[in-house]
Amino acid sequence: MSTGDVPLVSIITPAYNSARYLPDLLRSVSGQSYARIEHVIIDDGSDDDGATVRLLERQPGVRWWSRRNVGQYATMNEGVRAATGEFVTLISADDFYVDGDAVGALARCLIDHPECDVAYGFTLHVNDAGQPLPVQPYQRYPPWMLRYSPGFIFHCSLLVRRTALLRDDCLFDESVRFVGDAEWMIRLSKRYRFLRIDRCIGAYRHHDDQTSSQAARDERADARRRNEHTWLHQRHGTGHVMKALVGTYNTFHQRRVKALTAWRRGGSRQVLTLASGWIERKYGRK
Repeated sequence: MSTGDVPLVSIITPAYNSARYLPDLLRSVSGQSYARIEHVIIDDGSDDDGATVRLLERQPGVRWWSRRNVGQYATMNEGVRAATGEFVTLISADDFYVDGDAVGALARCLIDHPECDVAYGFTLHVNDAGQPLPVQPYQRYPPWMLRYSPGFIFHCSLLVRRTALLRDDCLFDESVRFVGDAEWMIRLSKRYRFLRIDRCIGAYRHHDDQTSSQAARDERADARRRNEHTWLHQRHGTGHVMKALVGTYNTFHQRRVKALTAWRRGGSRQVLTLASGWIERKYGRK
C-alpha cells in the first residue's frame, strides 16, 4: 500500500492552559512514522496569558483554533466532527505517544481487520515528569468488562473508525464533567467490535493539575464526581452482582501486579510490607 493509499488518521487534542505539557505531545506526534496524520488541536478558552496560543502559533502543520471555554467533552466532539480522517483518536494535551510507531500500529490493525471498528493497546502510566510509574496497572481485561469496571482502556491508546462514530452519533456526553471518557467507552464496547494489540500506545500522565486530582481536593467537585459514577452505572444497567464480581476480579489482578512488583524490588520483606498496608486499610489494624 503506497503512502497516498493509507487512510488518514486524525489525532484530536483538547487543550486548556496546556503550555507546560503540550510540547511533549507535539514531539511525539511529529515523530510518528505513519504516513498520513492530521493533528487537530482546539484551545478551549485557555486563560494562561496567551501561553498556549503562542505555543500553537509556532507549530507548522497543526490544525488548531481557539474559542471560548465549553469544556473537555464538547471540545472533543467538536474535534471529531471537524476531523477529516477515516480513523480518529483522542489524546489529551498532557499525554503523549510512547514511540514513533504507536499510531501506525493501531492504523495497521484496522486496515488489516475491516470487520473491527476499534483498535486499542495498553497505556503506559507516567508521573509528572513523564517517567513510568514503578507499578503499572493490569490492563488485559476483555472489552465487555468496561461496562462494569471502566477505566482500563484509555482513549489515548485507542483508534476508531470516524464514520462509525458519526453514523451512530456515538460521541461524548457533554452533560457530565468527570465520567465522559468512561461512559463513551461503555457505549463503544456495547456497539462495536474491539481488537487489542499487545503493546503500549499512549502514555497517561498523572499530575496535580488534572481534573480528577483537582476534584479530590474540592468537596463539591468530589461529590459531583461520585454522583456521576452512580449515574453511570444506573444508566447502563450494570447489575450489582456482576459489578461486584468484576470488581473482585479487578482487585485480585491489580494486587497481584503490585505484589509481583514488590517482590522484584525487595523480595518477601517488601511483599509483607505491602500486605500489611492492605490489611491496615481494610480492617484498621496491622
